[in-house]
Amino acid sequence: MTTADDIFDQSFDNLSRLGLNEIPFTESPVDLGSETLRHVFTGRENELRQVFNQFQSRERRRILIYGRLGIGKSAFLLKVLSVLRRKRPQMLTTYISLPEDLDLATTALIALAREMGDDPWAQRQLYQMGIPTEKVLKERNAEVGGTFGITGKIGEKDLPITKPSFPTVSLETLLERSQKKYPQGIVIAIDDLDKQPPGIVRRLMHDAQGMLKGRAWFMLTGHPIGMAGDLLTTERGLFDLQVQLKELDLPTTYQMLINYLSSARFDNDCTDPKDPRCVLPFLPETAQRLCEVSSGKPRLFNRLGNMILSTAADLQADLITPEVLEQGLRQAGPTLKQRASLSIEEERVRSLLLQKGSLSDESITLNELAELGFRSFSEILPFLERLEEADLAFQQDREDAISFAPVPLPSAEGDA
Repeated sequence: MTTADDIFDQSFDNLSRLGLNEIPFTESPVDLGSETLRHVFTGRENELRQVFNQFQSRERRRILIYGRLGIGKSAFLLKVLSVLRRKRPQMLTTYISLPEDLDLATTALIALAREMGDDPWAQRQLYQMGIPTEKVLKERNAEVGGTFGITGKIGEKDLPITKPSFPTVSLETLLERSQKKYPQGIVIAIDDLDKQPPGIVRRLMHDAQGMLKGRAWFMLTGHPIGMAGDLLTTERGLFDLQVQLKELDLPTTYQMLINYLSSARFDNDCTDPKDPRCVLPFLPETAQRLCEVSSGKPRLFNRLGNMILSTAADLQADLITPEVLEQGLRQAGPTLKQRASLSIEEERVRSLLLQKGSLSDESITLNELAELGFRSFSEILPFLERLEEADLAFQQDREDAISFAPVPLPSAEGDA
């Protein structure tokens, strides 16, 4: 009888046949202090140079990193912070993904307080917001008794959970305290602005202008459609630098594949793209095909790479041949679709996209819009963006119109 332990061992053995000790692809950014980030991060030299040039100034800067969904903004941000931690030991770097229903000042306050574990005042701010701290904090009070108030004792109770009344003032106080310990400065990185509706982002940025021009360096990320358009201008002087991340070119994507595989290969850390061993268990032609299909988008690259290696392991393959690759890609469409949990409207838009090959305000007809229940292309745009978020579509690079195309995956039975 086959046991669960047997199945686990077989799963590891199947991956070992490919020469790997784990599947290295991950669609979420690795931890800030991870050596994996240092090993697998590839390219973006010009963008890194622009950002690091800002850190040679005495003045505190505000930097916006923006780009399409899945383009690698979070990984880029973490890469910058990891380098700063090594190169500027007296600079405090913080990272946080923007939570729902929080203003930027409170978000920055939480990020900074988390990094100041040895500061009682910082930990008190977290504790009062209901955020766990390493040490349980108590509120102390004196109880006086006796006929003449001579005897007494000290009582303790949990601090009440409260939202900061003046988060900007609290943040300013915490920055003053932190700067005494970190004379090279404080960097507060706030990720994922694009997960909030544009109207909310506009309000958050308007309310945070004073904070952004304060004592800390700020780095923020978002994508250009999900964010308000005025964030990409300098009319309000919000940002000293705006860095756009675009799709990786094919040689860079190929090198990224090499870096990922060498981080998980048993006995081969080759990194020369001219050496076929560097892409094992892929063959050079299947490695090239994966890079082409992923269209230079790191998240799609990671998702497809994960599916292909999982398929190869299930087939007990020793190499990823063209047949194995195509089988993995054929499974990718339905898997991505299932994970996306598309609505009926999104399904209908995707079906039309697959049928036509691309959709733009120039290519879609009034009859097609009416059949979908829309009156204009602007109404269909959020659904196309949702498909892009699910890696089922991508925005084509056109100057004259907004155009989307399906990710070029082979069709599979039931994938429609």
